[in-house]
Amino acid sequence: MFRSHENQLEQYLLPTKLINTQHPDIQRKVMELTRDCETVVARARNIFYFIRDDIRYEFRGKFKAEQYLASYILQDGKGFCTQKAILFCALARCAGIPAGLYFFDIIDHTLPEQMVRLMKTRTLFHHGIVMLCLNGEWHKYDATLHSQLVERNQLIPVEFSPHRDCLMSQTTRHGTRHIDYIRDYGIHADVSFEQITGWFREGYPHIAERYATKADTPDSSTHSPRNP
Repeated sequence: MFRSHENQLEQYLLPTKLINTQHPDIQRKVMELTRDCETVVARARNIFYFIRDDIRYEFRGKFKAEQYLASYILQDGKGFCTQKAILFCALARCAGIPAGLYFFDIIDHTLPEQMVRLMKTRTLFHHGIVMLCLNGEWHKYDATLHSQLVERNQLIPVEFSPHRDCLMSQTTRHGTRHIDYIRDYGIHADVSFEQITGWFREGYPHIAERYATKADTPDSSTHSPRNP
């Protein structure tokens, strides 16, 4: 947790090319989600659970710039971690909540061996989440995995709290290892399509080369590390 001066918050409220808060679909969704909210925490909570559960997690890299627009992700209704974080960030900013993108390298101990062989690692590089400023305090929120997927795989759900970081658990419900956050890249007011795909190519060059001419990597229904 860290605090921020008022003059540092503006960059975390502005629209960007990908975090396109000015899009009418983004604005309509924020109105729908926050209509009955009386506090900033209530707005943040509703947005968090919408991203977590209504935007389905899809373990699938994307290689078209338009696929990283918040408005596109909202319409598509699914995405992998960074896509969900971009939409989360856009909805929060549109609701008047300072929000930034935050990146970690993580180790996912629940990846099946077929995925480890494909990726040549258990590390997920530049895993994207969101950091929100609520009542002057910043906390991290990982809304990547939707509740049905968590339930089927006996994982521990991430629940919203305005008082602490809300990250994936180190263990599953059975006490076996789940997630280790191993490298912290900090908060970003914005990222570009080129940065995101560059990180993917750096982390998984063999996969990026194989699918460089395609719109995205293999369908998650075939290659997902977890039941969809």
